[in-house]
Amino acid sequence: MGKVVVIYYHEVVEKGQGYSYQKIEKDKFEAQMRYLYEQGYKSILFSDLDKALPEKSIIVSFDDGFRTVYEKAAPIMKKYGIHGNIYLPTKYIGTDSHFMTWEMVKELSEDKFFEMQAHTHTHIDIRRLNEQSVKEQINESDKMFQKHLERFPQAFCMPFGTYDKKSIKLLKKESRYNYLLGSYYGRIKSKNISGRVLPRIGISNNDSLELFADKLNGKYDWKGPLQRLRLMWKNVKKERITEYEY
Repeated sequence: MGKVVVIYYHEVVEKGQGYSYQKIEKDKFEAQMRYLYEQGYKSILFSDLDKALPEKSIIVSFDDGFRTVYEKAAPIMKKYGIHGNIYLPTKYIGTDSHFMTWEMVKELSEDKFFEMQAHTHTHIDIRRLNEQSVKEQINESDKMFQKHLERFPQAFCMPFGTYDKKSIKLLKKESRYNYLLGSYYGRIKSKNISGRVLPRIGISNNDSLELFADKLNGKYDWKGPLQRLRLMWKNVKKERITEYEY
């Protein structure tokens, strides 16, 4: 396996719109997708990670399954041939108007342009969970995936990018996920990645195209160890996120 960079977004919106704290304007998002296309990046799905991968492989992903991913992002990505991966907190799909319906999710999944992955059922800080509640979150998420998509997710994205040793141990014990995603600078470099917490780089509306390119090229990867140390310190202080405010 060569190096693979994973980037993530939340919402893609018209200027001044959107609900997520992390959103990007549609024109800026299209400029970034055009850049990937013109620079020869090859977008892949998580199910491709066990195959021989092309040079300049990239995983383009979205947290939470907001409706704007279906309405705004997907048409742009198809225009440039960019595949996408969406992490679903299954409680909100089809029950909250800010999120996609299961019909939308299924439509994106069936054309093989998008893959859906796990993000717990209720979008909870997994450090707050014990063995039983981890099992409940996974089982409920799996049940919804099986009911609506007739498949199980291969990857699990940590809500809020937070985790600790206990939660990782429980995830490995209770789940069938091949890939675990955190939120820190870096890229996937090794073949032996199953069960490890993999890097995932957030893209901001404030990122210029030059900064976007620098993130893809690893210019800020030095921040990754610092971000992980910061999370470890928060874990020592028992800091936990108690509310999902999208």
